Amino acid sequence: MSKFKNIPQNISFPKMEEDIIKFWKENKIFEKSVDQRSDDNAYTFYDGPPFITGMPHHGHLLSSIAKDIIPRYQTMKGKKVKRVWGWDCHGLPAENKVEELLGLKNKKDIETIGIKKYIDECYNYVQNVSQEWEWYIDHVGRWVDFKNAYKTMDLPYMESVMWAFSEIYKKGLIYKGNRISLYCPRCATPLSNFEIAMDNSYKDVEDPAISIKFKLKDRNIYILAWTTTPWTLPGNLALAVNKNEIYAEVLVNNENIILAKARLENVLGDQKYEVIKEFKGQELIGLSYEPLYNFFEVTPNDYKIYHADFVSMTDGTGVVHTAPGFGEDDAFFGKENNLSIINHIDDEGRIIESVTPFAGLFVKKADPLVIEDLKSRNLLFKEEKITHSYPFCYRCGTPLIYKSQTAWYLNIQSIKDGMKDTNQKINWVPDHIKDGRFGQGIETAPDWCLSRSRYWASPIPVWECSCGEIYVPSSIADLEAKSGQKITNLHKPEIDEVTIKCSKCGKKVNRVSEVLDCWFESGAMPYAERHYPFENKDQFKKEFPADYIVEYIGQTRGWFYTLHVLSNALFQSESFKNCVVSGTMMGTDGRKMSKLFKNYPDPKMTLQKYGGEAMRLYLMGSVIMVGENINLNEKEIEDKVKFVLLPLWNCLKYLNTYAQMHNWSPNLDQPLSDNILDKWIITRTNQLTQEFSQELDKYIIPNAIKLITPYIEDLSRWYIRQSRDRFVSGDNQALQTLWQVLVQFTKTVAPILPFITEYFWQNLVLPFDSTAKESVHLELYPEIKSIDQKLLDDMIFVREICEQGNMIRKTKQISTRQPLLKATIDNSQKIDLNPALIDIIKNELNVKNIEINLSKDSLSVALDTNISPQLKAEGDARDLIRSIQSLRKEANLNLTDKIEIFAPNWPADFEAEILSKTLGQKITSSDQLKIVKIS
Repeated sequence: MSKFKNIPQNISFPKMEEDIIKFWKENKIFEKSVDQRSDDNAYTFYDGPPFITGMPHHGHLLSSIAKDIIPRYQTMKGKKVKRVWGWDCHGLPAENKVEELLGLKNKKDIETIGIKKYIDECYNYVQNVSQEWEWYIDHVGRWVDFKNAYKTMDLPYMESVMWAFSEIYKKGLIYKGNRISLYCPRCATPLSNFEIAMDNSYKDVEDPAISIKFKLKDRNIYILAWTTTPWTLPGNLALAVNKNEIYAEVLVNNENIILAKARLENVLGDQKYEVIKEFKGQELIGLSYEPLYNFFEVTPNDYKIYHADFVSMTDGTGVVHTAPGFGEDDAFFGKENNLSIINHIDDEGRIIESVTPFAGLFVKKADPLVIEDLKSRNLLFKEEKITHSYPFCYRCGTPLIYKSQTAWYLNIQSIKDGMKDTNQKINWVPDHIKDGRFGQGIETAPDWCLSRSRYWASPIPVWECSCGEIYVPSSIADLEAKSGQKITNLHKPEIDEVTIKCSKCGKKVNRVSEVLDCWFESGAMPYAERHYPFENKDQFKKEFPADYIVEYIGQTRGWFYTLHVLSNALFQSESFKNCVVSGTMMGTDGRKMSKLFKNYPDPKMTLQKYGGEAMRLYLMGSVIMVGENINLNEKEIEDKVKFVLLPLWNCLKYLNTYAQMHNWSPNLDQPLSDNILDKWIITRTNQLTQEFSQELDKYIIPNAIKLITPYIEDLSRWYIRQSRDRFVSGDNQALQTLWQVLVQFTKTVAPILPFITEYFWQNLVLPFDSTAKESVHLELYPEIKSIDQKLLDDMIFVREICEQGNMIRKTKQISTRQPLLKATIDNSQKIDLNPALIDIIKNELNVKNIEINLSKDSLSVALDTNISPQLKAEGDARDLIRSIQSLRKEANLNLTDKIEIFAPNWPADFEAEILSKTLGQKITSSDQLKIVKIS
């Protein structure tokens, strides 16, 4: 009795995957895969934590699958690969969700209900993470430790974040400064440039573009400046021109106006004007003008004209209004010329009370009133509309502003050279990311604004005294000793109640009010996850930098960037050695698939319909894994079932059928076969193992995926088809070879196809090998064996010959079952094929003889299509055999059921062959073809 188990005739891959998931969990296979490897042979993987908000989409599943494949592969290579899930709990994503739940519209509402209540609600929200996440991750076949997941809100994690900040501060890399940075009026907090650049949170918007007349002091002449932000005009302190460009004074509408000569046509258009004089911009430098508004005290350097390289002759008037409190160029310009800083906008983006005409208005709503005011005072020269790209908050969608603010910054410029050097040590996939998006991002990176004027986050651990003394604790114990208070919570408002005594002046000192950018927490993950340096010191030193990380391309400006910044600031080292960068999964609305936009169908339906294996094949084999964007295509997922998984399943079913029929069991010593087809498929399998391993060693997952389908086609459509008669007869070498290559294939592709390979392992190996591991994923990866390259090349040539011959049959509409007398093969090079390969050509082309000639031309094949009566009879016999086999299938007969055949006629010379190949016992004449089961 064969030990091969009965397997279903029709497979449901989702149902099979459910059974495998249950097997893994009940037998703790994932845990064993980690525990059975040596601590001294570790491979480090960092899991970029998703925000704890919402449900996963296909983009999350994409990265989760990539996070599974390489660790599975390295585990089979003998490495110990710990995989612990993480949750990003802090920051605006969580706060915005809580604000929605509580019906809060702004920071004032938060302070009205009380920070303590708000923080408690944030804590409750992130505690109630849906268990659905685990369902999705299980069903894409990812192994990860959910039970011991780290959370960025946990006290040990936050203490390591405090330590990281303290260490970087000690190195002189963190400073307090007044700088211009992006600011969200609705969230009332500064944002980092890279947060907005991550997913390109810019939109094309229409804004006013106005030209304003500034009257030169003590002259009846106006200089014409241009702006697209009228709300900044109360903060104007200077005008900028280019000293090297030509400017013109013109008479227009009975007024003398100055603007760049290059802009006359664009600005004045059809208006009649007279050029009074032309001169270089240098002549304007130092002139004073009358301010548009007088709401603030200023210095003698203000309200003058200065040179600036950023003044363009391609738009505007060639004169730029500058407000150093708003805009990066303006701020630098203001510092360079020692201008005042006027900030007439409050934390909610509203104009402050002292600017009486526009007090209380949101900046964008102030624009039309400012324009009307200028118009009423005859200071508005021209009003237009312009469409341009404008930044928006990546969480709440509010238009951002550039705003002067005092904040804590990490000095990127001081470590930039080190960041560039360590970037060169990283293997990026695709490799253009190194010097492209990531390298260029480092090159242009400004200092990192760490301050957030929010609540639910790690605190900025700075106690700043009015005397200028600053205390930055490096641990909870350090802070407890300094404050004399027990610290059990580092969140607001508890941390704000911790005071210290200034070591310099003796005053009571409170912590600064800001919290840390949550991206600092994400970047600190390699040490904070391990509570380093308070625990796991030796482990961290052995496992840093990480061997592998993977996320989508936006993280080159996000997580990848912050990991790199902090590792360079702390350790002068890269944080990871190999980084796979996927493209972006696009949503149904053409934007990035996002929980925020809710622009995607629930992937659960896809997983339940096709299974996780098909999704793995589709996503990992697509261009998204080399940094390109894709739109989800369910048809391609379905195709993976049809053209990969089902043919593979049929190979197992084929072996199972004939093994059971012939009561066959495999020889575990794997004896060598002398059959040429067996030798070929064995060396072809060795080739697959070698190339598959090489691609995964290079972290190029799509190239590994691309090897699977051609191999399955070679196995099913060539090897099994050419060996069909051997299987039917129970040929031991054929059965042994098919079993052997299926086992090797199973181990080779297990990291990519964890479900079906587990099923194969349970059915192909465990019933026969008592020494085998209980799961294929506990096995070691197959060793690379010798490859007969000549045999591989010869078989490719054989198949080219057969392809040409079969094309002739198709063109001449001659059935492949009709034998022909001869095939003639001409080639420019001598054909040196093993006689067994010639026999394969004969069998495939269904010809009696092969003639080979040396010619001047490249390969060509000709068939003798003259069909003799004897050949015709043989062809009729094969057609009848095919028809009988179809009737057997329709009658659901198994391969051992014997039949009686009733037929109108049949070639008598081939009656024995007809009976032999159909399990017929006799043929009886009848009006129509039919069969009757007789045993």
